[in-house]
Order: sequence, then C-alpha cells, then structure tokens
Amino acid sequence: MALSVNLSVGRDAWNAFISGRSGGSLYQSYEWGEIRQAQGWQPHYIAIADGSLCVAAALVLVKALPGGMGSLMYSPRGPLLEPCANALPVLASAVRDLAQRVGAIFWRVEPPVREDDRDAILQFEQSGFLRVPQEWSFWNRPKYDMHLDISDGEAAVFSRISSRTRGKIRYAPKRGVVVEAGHGEGDVRTFYRLLMNTGTKKRIPVKRLEYFTHQCAILEKSGMGRLFIAHRGQDAVAAGISSRFGKNASLLYLSNDYSIKYAGWAVQWEMVRWAISEGCQLYDFAGTGTNFPPAKTDKGYGVYQFKRSFGAEIIAWYGYADYVFRPALYGLFRAVERSLPYGERVLLDWPKGLLYRLRSRKNPSKEEGSLIGPDEKG
Repeated sequence: MALSVNLSVGRDAWNAFISGRSGGSLYQSYEWGEIRQAQGWQPHYIAIADGSLCVAAALVLVKALPGGMGSLMYSPRGPLLEPCANALPVLASAVRDLAQRVGAIFWRVEPPVREDDRDAILQFEQSGFLRVPQEWSFWNRPKYDMHLDISDGEAAVFSRISSRTRGKIRYAPKRGVVVEAGHGEGDVRTFYRLLMNTGTKKRIPVKRLEYFTHQCAILEKSGMGRLFIAHRGQDAVAAGISSRFGKNASLLYLSNDYSIKYAGWAVQWEMVRWAISEGCQLYDFAGTGTNFPPAKTDKGYGVYQFKRSFGAEIIAWYGYADYVFRPALYGLFRAVERSLPYGERVLLDWPKGLLYRLRSRKNPSKEEGSLIGPDEKG
C-alpha cells in the first residue's frame, strides 16, 4: 500500500504515536507546538501513514525571518520514524510542499538518533539531508543530553546516588525548606522572579513572563508538567519546572535565589520523585552545559557536575541536519550562524532583547551551579 500524508492528525492520535516511539519526547508533542507558538513559531503536524498505521511524524515549527527573507523550519528532537518504513522521503516531500507555501529556506532536524547508529544516519543522508558540522546551537536542542534511568523506582534511584549528593538533597529540608507544587499565575510569577535572579547572576537571557505563564498553563492543563517551589517560611528560595510525556520526564527549568545552600538539589530531587510517581522510566536532564567530553575548564562544568551527581549519563545524538530549499539564502544563514555566536539571535529574535544578549555575551559568567533552562533558546 502506498504511503499517504496526513496534515490533520488530532491531539490524542498525535501524542499516542510520538509517546509510543523510541526517542519520542515532549519536544515533538502536540503541546510543544502550542508552547512554541507563543514565541512566534507556527506549528504544523505532519504524519505519514501506511494504511491506518502511522509510520512517521514531524512537528514542524515555522518562523518568519526579518526583512522578508522568508522563513525557516525546525523539528526539535524530530522527526520520528518507524524502522524500515521508508517513510522519510515521503515526509520530506510533504515538508517541501509546506516550504513552498511559507517561503522556507531550509528545514532543520535533530532526530533522536544516536551518533553511532550508522543505518539511521545513512537514511537521512540518502534522503537529501545535509549534516550540520556543529556541536552546539543557541536555537536548537543540545546535541549531548544527560539521561537518568528511573525505571527501578525511587528507593533504587536514591541508593545509587553518592552519599555526598544525598547529603546535599537533605540539607535544605533539614533547615526548614519545603518543596511544594505550584499552581496559578501567582506561583508562576514567584518562579519567574527566581529565574530572573538566576539569569542576572549567571548573565543568561531569560524569556518573558508571558512565555512561562503560557507554558505552565498548557502543561498543567494537559497533566504533562508541574511547577515546583521551595519555601522557607513565607519566602520562596528555589523553583523548577519539570514535564512528563509518555514514559519520559524532562527537566525544563531550575533556579534559586542562593539564600539557602543546596535548595536546588532539593527541588531537583522532588522533580525526579514526581516523575517516578507518574510512572516514567527515564528522566532527561537535557544538555551537559559543556563541550564534549566535559572538561573542568568549560563554562558550564558546574551544571554538568550537578546533573552527573544524580547519576545521569551522557547521551550523544547524531546532531543537526538541514533539508535545503533555497541554497543561496541558506548559504547566507549558515555563514551568519557559523561566524557569530549570537548570529542566530539576529535572525531569529530581532530586534527584541538583542542589546541585552550582546551585553551578556561580553561579560559571561564563570560561576558554577544552578541552571536556568536547557530548552532551545530560539
């Protein structure tokens, strides 16, 4: 039977396929498309079917570039394919049709394919994708993630953590810190205040409050996320957002005001415990925050150490690949992307916040510790 294109897959059917695939994650979910829409990305849900069976799918986000240059397409941690379905060329053709309608320059993908999976990599190369020789990106998912196996339950996971880290997890609660679930816009504002504090301390740009209000509302309504806030008395001292999708959970954001030592460890452990209670088998701590392999001289080495202290291991993905529609403009985009660390900001987020980001770049923080958020920055 010939493969067919479906552009009108409903939320439940879409999420069922994504969550049931190896490598399926929040970042290809129906809800993630709605979340990114608040940042100017238009979501398109493209599925390939073999009869009644879905064999491939891609959340394709489309964003217009400044100056009438056209637009770009992006599939965070996607697309997802059934093994041996030969659906990728059909999917690429469907995306090419969409690209003609929106004037796209290229389609960037970052499939959940390990860097040593030669068969899967060959499938992309034979379908016309150009691998991007780039170890990191400000607007895409990290190439190197950190994953923690939580399938054997809370007691087993906690027992594998070093005694030193267990002590850090217990430190703040012994001093009166209580971690609770947050709800509503008031708690989102509390989280945002802490996040802004972390952003200022680390000199890292922070998205607008409206983005987090929108994100938390969608995740809470769908049952796919939870806001955690650590209080000591009436004072909020740390906070985080964690998500769950299928059997996988993900760290989205973690921040604190640094008034209580190790409060971030307590929040992170409660997020892991929540994921286990929800029946998740994997906790995705997201990027390493470093080069690969991590080195003590890397700016984000403290972030890596924090995640590693919970037992998370590095996962090396295939990385980024582009399907090019307009070669001349693509060459210009890649020249900017390669040569300017914040070149992506110029193209993707102009002019909002650019001056602040450039100032932050001039004075990067060398401190180790808590992180703002591992999601893509675009």
